[in-house]
Amino acid sequence: MELGLPHATVWGRGVDTAWFRPERRAAALRAELGATDRALVLHVGRLAVEKDVATLVAAFQAAARALGERAVFCVAGDGPKAAEVRAALPFATHLGFIDRSRLADLYAAADLFVFPSPTETCGLVALEALASGVPVIGARAGGIPENLCEGITGRLVAPGDVAGFTAAIEALVEDAEQRRVMGQAARAFAVARDWARELDQLEAAYARLQWAPSAATVPSSWPTTTSVG
Repeated sequence: MELGLPHATVWGRGVDTAWFRPERRAAALRAELGATDRALVLHVGRLAVEKDVATLVAAFQAAARALGERAVFCVAGDGPKAAEVRAALPFATHLGFIDRSRLADLYAAADLFVFPSPTETCGLVALEALASGVPVIGARAGGIPENLCEGITGRLVAPGDVAGFTAAIEALVEDAEQRRVMGQAARAFAVARDWARELDQLEAAYARLQWAPSAATVPSSWPTTTSVG
């Protein structure tokens, strides 16, 4: 604004809500993952230090001990820490890297999505989970709070707070009705972030710029250059 640019707009990243949707939920996949009569707690992402997989592992371990047979845990993704995560969570299902089609089915099969990464500028996997009607427990850091409404579409937890993530997992596993309500709100939020709507807003902004009268001036504070020759 000091440089004479008073109007700034930030466009968020969209999500494909036609592809990632609750209707993909399938009893057969839930049975395959051992979740026929238990809550399925899911994590999807690159298994690396910057994603804070240490917090994920510790929270999954603690929640599994507390919940016993009431929940099953699943991890999808690959990365430099994949072997360590697999060894630390022998009770979980580890799927490795999966393609986009199976990923959409997996989100829809889940009851809860856990994403402790503190380094996301957007956190697309969280948006995809929301679009699938799944409440998200995410880190209160980076771009996650822009896509996650505390107490409405999921829970926000301080980065690295193992006890906080564990408590949030336990609370939502134990409360199917709250998961249902949050899941509906999650889907509604994601639909408002659908790619078509995001691109419509971007196109409209370009149209306003195209037809706006040109009244821009160079502020006197800006340096000037002189062409010689």
